[in-house]
Amino acid sequence: MGLITLLVATGAAILIYMGWAYLDGYLQPFSLRPTDLNYRPDEYALYGLNLFSPTFLPWMAAVPLALVMLTRRAALLPSVPARLRAIGGAIRSHPVIRLLGSAVAVGAIITITAMVLAIAALTGRPVSTYLLLAPVIVGPLLLTWSTRGTPLGRLAFAVAAAVSIFCLLWAASLYALQQGRHSARELVEKLSDRPQVALYSADTLAVNAPGVTRESFGQGAYKFRYLGLRLLIIRGETYYLIPEIAPAQWTAGYGRTFVFKEEDDIRLEILPGTRRG
Repeated sequence: MGLITLLVATGAAILIYMGWAYLDGYLQPFSLRPTDLNYRPDEYALYGLNLFSPTFLPWMAAVPLALVMLTRRAALLPSVPARLRAIGGAIRSHPVIRLLGSAVAVGAIITITAMVLAIAALTGRPVSTYLLLAPVIVGPLLLTWSTRGTPLGRLAFAVAAAVSIFCLLWAASLYALQQGRHSARELVEKLSDRPQVALYSADTLAVNAPGVTRESFGQGAYKFRYLGLRLLIIRGETYYLIPEIAPAQWTAGYGRTFVFKEEDDIRLEILPGTRRG
């Protein structure tokens, strides 16, 4: 029960953290942060869950399958052809393979590899963060697995588990952040697909951005209409609008986000992305 609780809590934390990191990467080009929009933890978790595509499922199912086959290898061994068993026995008898059969030895090798990569990164050499995190997640766990039955071993294993969970969160958030930035780039490149917003106001507004135009009406409650805006996000009664400009203009720093609430002197009309005027 304790292990199940730990796994559920860890999974929920990863989903929430991934959702926050995705939104952080997605909103950065628009000068917004997830905390500015008051997202709830369950919303973060849903965004994190959406990052998992069907291509992940076979690999996720392969892990428990491999574990079950490993624990029942004695029962499965007779079903393996004799020639394959002989080849497997010859391979297992090799000194290098015997060394790799020890969890402590493998854990030590992986942990030392992680330390070497960390030193290389500290000295300025380009090292992928994923490549650095992967051995830190696995190595310490294998290194302390066999001694977890002793008091000091339990402490070492607990520390290794904490380090692994922290690095797993780090790797998940890094992936989510990259996906969020990729989604933001796609949004800017395909801005014409976003819903258009016609902004009506009783007075002139400081909506100064390339591509935004203002029309004046001679009579009526709303004297002005602003066009050239696209809908980024709606949160409650708050509308986050961005100008329809080219990706190069966003890169050059001409993009901005306008925040409006629909009130008595302001009305917003949302139009399909393909409609003009």
